[in-house]
This record gives sequence, C-alpha cells and structure tokens, in this order.
Amino acid sequence: MIERQTALVIGAARDEGRAAAEALGRAGLHVVAVDLNPDALERAADAIRAGGGSVETHAVDVSNKMAAQTMIYAMLEVHPAVDVLVCAAEIVPATSALRMDEGEWDRVFAVNLKGAFLSAQTVARAMQATGGGTILFVLRDGLTGHAAVDSARAGLAALCQALDAEWQPTGVRVRTIRLGSEAGQGWASTSDSTRPPG
Repeated sequence: MIERQTALVIGAARDEGRAAAEALGRAGLHVVAVDLNPDALERAADAIRAGGGSVETHAVDVSNKMAAQTMIYAMLEVHPAVDVLVCAAEIVPATSALRMDEGEWDRVFAVNLKGAFLSAQTVARAMQATGGGTILFVLRDGLTGHAAVDSARAGLAALCQALDAEWQPTGVRVRTIRLGSEAGQGWASTSDSTRPPG
C-alpha cells in the first residue's frame, strides 16, 4: 500500500492559503491546515472534504515559536514525513506609515516573515531526516502601499533564496509561488515550475 503524502499549509483559512490547501487535497495529499481563525479554518476544511480530500486542522498562531513548534512536533508524531510545506499566512493592516505604531510593525513582521521562517526551519529539520521535501512561500503580486507589509514581502523573497541555497544540498528545496485568486486555477512559480504533486 502506498502511503499518502502529507502537506502542511500555514494560513490555510483564506485566499491563497485556502487555494493551496484545496489544490493539494485534490491532488491526493493529506492536508494539515493551520490558521489562527478556527471558524474560517473549519470552513476551508469542509471545502477540502467536499472535494474528496483528507484534512485535519490546527488553530495556531505561527508567529509564536513555542506554539508553532509544539503543533508541528505533535503533527510529526502522527505524520513522520512532511512532503510539502506551504507558508501563506499574511496580515495586511491599513495604517499609513506616518500613523503606524511599533506594535503594528512588529506584528506584521511576526506573522508575515518570522512565522514563515519558524515553520520552515522546524519542518526542514524533519524533511532532511526523511529524505527531503519542498517548502513553498506564497509571494503576493504588487505593492499594498503598507510599509511593513511590502517590506515583509521583500524579506520573504530574500529569505527564500537564502534558505534554498543552504538547504537544497540536503534535499529540501525552497521556492516562492503565486496562486490564482480562485481555488483550482493552478500554481505559477516565480523561481521554478513547481506544481502540486500528483
């Protein structure tokens, strides 16, 4: 019997993260869907199940290192190999740069950039121990006009390049991707012709 592959999707409750989770579920992977919003997360899970996919959910703040690592380690006890990690969590406040306080700046970077790094770091260790895998950072098109969000997006692109250079020799490749606005439109990679495993 061939064991089903596992995909961990961070920020799976809406937009690009939900599209990724649904696409991976249709492709036959077991989806571990993670988001801070439990209600939206369950709606996303229902959509995956309705499409014939297999899914479990975890409501976690991935910007919190202990919470994120505890969730990932618990998941690895059940699913020892993570084949795909998708980091899609992003918050987009509307405050102008002149009015933004330090707390908002820090929160944007904690969710949009630090959370992606912490998740990738923890999962990459497991991937290296089980033969490798693929980490995908969702990179949105264009500028939002929010200083912290746009800066974090630029940081995410640079983080991808740095991690891929370090981890690819160990079997873990790191890529940025762009997803269509509608679930099922497909995957368009900025740095590789990555597609959901089929």
